[in-house]
Amino acid sequence: MIAAARPYDPQDAPSVSMADPADALTFLGVADTGVGVVESVRAGLPTGAIERLAGVLDVGQQELLRLVAIAPATLTRRRRAMPARLSPQESDRVYRIAAALQDTVRLFDGDQPSARAWLKEPAKALGGQTPLAYLGTEVGAAEVHRLIARLELGIYP
Repeated sequence: MIAAARPYDPQDAPSVSMADPADALTFLGVADTGVGVVESVRAGLPTGAIERLAGVLDVGQQELLRLVAIAPATLTRRRRAMPARLSPQESDRVYRIAAALQDTVRLFDGDQPSARAWLKEPAKALGGQTPLAYLGTEVGAAEVHRLIARLELGIYP
């Protein structure tokens, strides 16, 4: 009897890094221009964007799926479909996290390990929650982007 292959879990491998912080979106298969992003999200991101984003964030796939509100069974079903794409709504949630990651890496001048660590550390300005946890909702993501903007200006909450 042949054992079934275990799904890829980014925690089984070392964290992935982006060659350039500006590549966070193209890394996920998203055009990094306004119109291109909208078209990519509307068409649905490739299902592989989940694994790539989990790898770049250095979080488990299950944690990322919870954050973007995609059931593991749904992801499995999407992977089997041709083309293997997320829905526009799922893609929008994945994009939201990738865009915040890109801004965070830029905040840390390309230092991806520091950016990942910051996203996972509780922030006083976010009521003691992590920026990553806040990215689970649109309003939370807006707060994270506002916090990043304040930090870029040297305004420490």
